[in-house]
This record gives sequence, C-alpha cells and structure tokens, in this order.
Amino acid sequence: MKFLLTVLIISITGLPCLSQQSGELYDEIAKMDSIYFSAQNACDLEKYASYLSEDFEFFHDKGGFTASKDDEMKGMAVFCGKEQRTRQPLRRELIDGSLKVYPMDNYGALEFCNHVFYLQLKNGTEKVVGSGKMTALWKQINDEWKLTRIISYDHQPLAEVDLSDETLSKYVGDYVLPDRIVNIKTEGKLLRVTDINDGKPGWTKELFPEAENMFYLNFENVVYEFLKKGSNVTTLNIYENGKLIEEAQRRK
Repeated sequence: MKFLLTVLIISITGLPCLSQQSGELYDEIAKMDSIYFSAQNACDLEKYASYLSEDFEFFHDKGGFTASKDDEMKGMAVFCGKEQRTRQPLRRELIDGSLKVYPMDNYGALEFCNHVFYLQLKNGTEKVVGSGKMTALWKQINDEWKLTRIISYDHQPLAEVDLSDETLSKYVGDYVLPDRIVNIKTEGKLLRVTDINDGKPGWTKELFPEAENMFYLNFENVVYEFLKKGSNVTTLNIYENGKLIEEAQRRK
C-alpha cells in the first residue's frame, strides 16, 4: 500500500523538482532498465530473476496481480516456454525520452517510462503490436539494484500504420470458405476477425494494419490481404509465413 500511495501522490503532484532525466541516479536506473529488459527479451531467466527482490510484487492491468518472485518466475517460464516463444516471441523497447527517475530517500529510486512491444518473425523482421506504461520501484540491496514493485498499465494495441475509419470500413463483411465464414468488423483503429462455424462465432482476434489492404495478427506470421475488383473488395487472401493458405470470397 505504501508503494501505491507514493505512486498516487507523484501522479497527482507531478513532483517536477524531483524528476531526474540526467545525472548519476538517472544513468544508473536507465542502465538497470536496459539490462533488466534485455534479460526478458532474451529469455535469460536466471539473469532476469537476479534483478528481482525477494519480496517482489507485480501489478499488471491485463494479467492481474503477481504476489511473489516465485510466481513471477513461474509466469516467465510460460512466457519463455517453447510453445509461447514459437508462436509469439516479443521484444520490449523503451520509448526514447519517456524515462523519468525520482529519488526515494533511504530506499532507492522510482522509475516511470513508456515502451512498445514488437513481434519478432522468423525472417528476422519485426512488427509492432502494442504499447504500455510502467512504474517501477528500485531498491539498493547490498549495493545492488533490485526491483521490488512494478505497475504495468495502459496497454494498447499498436499497428505499423494508421488507417482511416473510411478505409477500415471497406473490409467489413463476411468472406466464405468451405469450412467456415470469416467475419470482419472494425474495432477502433484495427479490424477484428471472427470465424463463424454453423452460424456460431468461434476463434476471434484483432487484425493490425501494415498497409492499406494488408493486416497481421499479433502472433505467428499470418497476414490477411484484401483484394478489390474495380472499387469493390471481393476477396480475402490469408498467408502464413508468406505462403497463401486460404482464399475467401466476399459474400454479396
């Protein structure tokens, strides 16, 4: 509760006179942020665990509350597991200029930052899939920096390009395949794909725009391409790892 109260006070007051964006403390926390997330990106679990205090707690707006270091490492084992890393290898990157550091007397430092997440593809390229914000409390324990508390919040989907509502609406409709209907709807600045089987909705995911007529999932290397005949969208092609796997015709 003390940590949450401190965050609330800083959020309300701003504490402009205490924020550091240069200097020794700022440089130390910037370094710790870099090596901590480098360990996460590389799934070096032993190194990752070494940066966590024994009383570590993690608050996540999507994943909920993680009450201990042991629970965090169990979650990281899944995040870095073969199945998850095969389907959705993610890389976190700090947004330049977003890092702010506040000294915490007789304790350590408080970090605020924004970051983006990239889906790493097997061909060596990446696609942006989301953004988020983080507040972290660092403590000096035996002359080493340890993370004691993290609040990770305001996670939002983020795409390669930003398309207008008018453009997105052109793709709304049903596309017919032999075994199902592929339904497309708009969802904010994205599309949503839903498979319809025997009239019942099933699998559903967000589609992120990467070009005016091409969209991708936030896992694996799957691309949805919409094709026109004249001014009308008529066909939906689905690619996996660059190979066309399905072709659906739009229902009139």
